[in-house]
Amino acid sequence: MDVIPIVFGMVGGLALFLYGLLLLSTSLQKIAGDRLKTILEKITSKRWKGVAVGAGITAVVQSSSVTTVTVIGLINAGLLTLAQAVPVIIGANIGTTITAQLIAFKIGAFAMPIIAFGFLFFFAGKSYKQRLAGEVILGFGLLFLGMEMMGVAVAPLKESPLFMGIIQEFGIYPILGLLVGLIFTAVIQSSSATLALVIVMSMQGLIGLPVALPIILGANIGTCVTVMFASIGARISAKRAALSHIIFNVVGVLIIFPFLSLLIPVFSLTAASVPRQIANANTIFNIAFAIIFFPFIGLLILAVKKLLPGEEPTIERGVKFLDKRTLRTPAIAITLAEKEVERMGSMALFALGQSIKAFQTNDLKLVKVVEKQEEAVDELDNAIEAFLIKISRQELSKKQAKRVASLTHIISDIERVSDHANNIGELAKRKAQEKIVLSAPALREFGIMSRKCRDCFNKALNVMVSGNAKIAEKVSVLEAEIDGLQNQFEQNNFERMNGKRCGAKASVVFAELIRNLERISDHAHNIALATTFGF
Repeated sequence: MDVIPIVFGMVGGLALFLYGLLLLSTSLQKIAGDRLKTILEKITSKRWKGVAVGAGITAVVQSSSVTTVTVIGLINAGLLTLAQAVPVIIGANIGTTITAQLIAFKIGAFAMPIIAFGFLFFFAGKSYKQRLAGEVILGFGLLFLGMEMMGVAVAPLKESPLFMGIIQEFGIYPILGLLVGLIFTAVIQSSSATLALVIVMSMQGLIGLPVALPIILGANIGTCVTVMFASIGARISAKRAALSHIIFNVVGVLIIFPFLSLLIPVFSLTAASVPRQIANANTIFNIAFAIIFFPFIGLLILAVKKLLPGEEPTIERGVKFLDKRTLRTPAIAITLAEKEVERMGSMALFALGQSIKAFQTNDLKLVKVVEKQEEAVDELDNAIEAFLIKISRQELSKKQAKRVASLTHIISDIERVSDHANNIGELAKRKAQEKIVLSAPALREFGIMSRKCRDCFNKALNVMVSGNAKIAEKVSVLEAEIDGLQNQFEQNNFERMNGKRCGAKASVVFAELIRNLERISDHAHNIALATTFGF
């Protein structure tokens, strides 16, 4: 028996299958657009809904890895909590079994017509959606063609005593099959491809349920590798989500593995053909895992928190008060906008405080917090601005129109404060990474300037909420004082550098620090003016 054609046929068919699966998954994601991300972001605290969403989305995009990696990304961005993510991950394991159910149909003979039909749609389609539909059909066709090629390639193995002897060993020692499924899936990073190969071999009569089931269980563990890679360098909560995925799959396999011999007769009753029995077993496995774990999701979350201890500040994302249903009542809509602007100001003040602390302590974790907070402020700025534009299109009194204009200016200044806080965070990172040491006088001056700057911005936010003109006057006095301190401290910095009491890098960092703080006081002054006098 010539081994080379078998190897190339299997590898080529597998490559074609993986490419078809990738094309199918990518095209379906494009069709879904931002809805995948939006649906995941809007998950409620009800766990059963999370499981349903995870299963549904994965069934649509044909990849549990896509769903789980997206979840990891949303957690890392602060848009999902660990408690929201775990049910989705559990549901994704159920959704991915749809792929195995599809490939268990013996429609390899129709692969070429499907490819031809998809090609026609893709190249002759007049609209973007028609071309995407063509990609989906083409993906299915390539997937089934890859299956057909693998089937033809492995067929001669039935005549190999060596191969059949190895397969018999897998039946006697299921742990071997589990390890093969685990390693193969970890290498190619696709449990669907592993299942496809198993189903193809069963179609050729090479393996039965006793050999297939351990490989399926191994694939469930091997698929965790993709999620592990996605969590590298992520926040603690994202790493915890990846760990929960691993625990869920590994523990599920450990629970079921000892009972495989008892389950074989049960699964053999689910269908007449072995390929369909394998697909059904895969679906039943994952549904059983979900049912077993669902009551213990809380314990799973506690376990991963114990295994990966640590706390990170929670960054609130998105709007909290804005409601488009109030637009017909401008007075209420403006009040809600004011509350959201107040919240935005608090977020920027928090970012400023964290950036100053990061510079003083060389804590790079705080720098990441500032970066995430700045992203949240930017998102809120866009949302509030869009809401204010909608309010301005309503019939407003002169006072209401003036307030809308004032709020529009204020959110721009708050967003700029957040930007400057992020700049200070970047300087803190540079100082820590390049081991830049500021002189004692420079640190003392930074302390003076940063305290006055925070006080100025805090007072400006107070003015924004209360409209107190006396506090607004204090903001003006502080802003002028900070301008004077900037000039004085920059001169001191120049003299220290000339006197070689401060290095060139430290001098540049200090100058940038003082400049950013002074700009923050300018924006604080603008906020006070916009509130008391309007624009």
